[in-house]
Amino acid sequence: MKANTLAILHGFCMASLLATAAGHAAEPPSFNTAWIPAKPEVLTYRSSAKQGDGLYQVSLSRSQSGIEIYMNIITTGFTKSVWGSMTADMRPRESKSRIIVQDQITMQSDCAYSPGKLRIATVMAPYNRVMDNTLSFSNLVVDFSQAPLLARTLPLKPGAQFKFDSLNPQNNSLVPLTLRVVGEETLQKVACYKVEGTDFEGSATYWVEKAGHHRVLRIEQPATGRVTELML
Repeated sequence: MKANTLAILHGFCMASLLATAAGHAAEPPSFNTAWIPAKPEVLTYRSSAKQGDGLYQVSLSRSQSGIEIYMNIITTGFTKSVWGSMTADMRPRESKSRIIVQDQITMQSDCAYSPGKLRIATVMAPYNRVMDNTLSFSNLVVDFSQAPLLARTLPLKPGAQFKFDSLNPQNNSLVPLTLRVVGEETLQKVACYKVEGTDFEGSATYWVEKAGHHRVLRIEQPATGRVTELML
């Protein structure tokens, strides 16, 4: 009886520890969004790659209802527009994206969030292919519209690492997104954190301004050879 009691107590304690650990792991990091202005901040980037050069513009603003972000990417034969809405503590509400390739193929995704659940619908033309998924989740999910903002709002410091569940609009699924501070460098006379990230689009390295509004000054994407730099 005593041995059985000890075994039960041991099992209960282990379960409690695991539950505590799981609960701790589920806690998202704190985000700093207080610097986001009411008047839209517009950052314009120039990108270059073997596939062609282009422009990339991000607009960010805050209102009483939360934060909105707009993105426009224009390169040779490819355009992409993204809009996202979120709360001040980075909880996504809804997003929309539209991609046009060679003026022929169009992909449009619409996503809406509710507690513990999101719905994403993607339509690809001219093939009339439709994907409409409802996904459940327990941890914070990073919407694809939040990707340019994530490193700017996290508490970056040497050695810091962050891992999230993120929404992949290419196949309407949840996939890991990771960010890791790998160093510190000065770029265009601006002190920066060097951050390595991996998401559904592959790996990338970001140079994030330490002070001010934590602007992303440079992005390198090794898979495509694309380099994107802020026009100061």
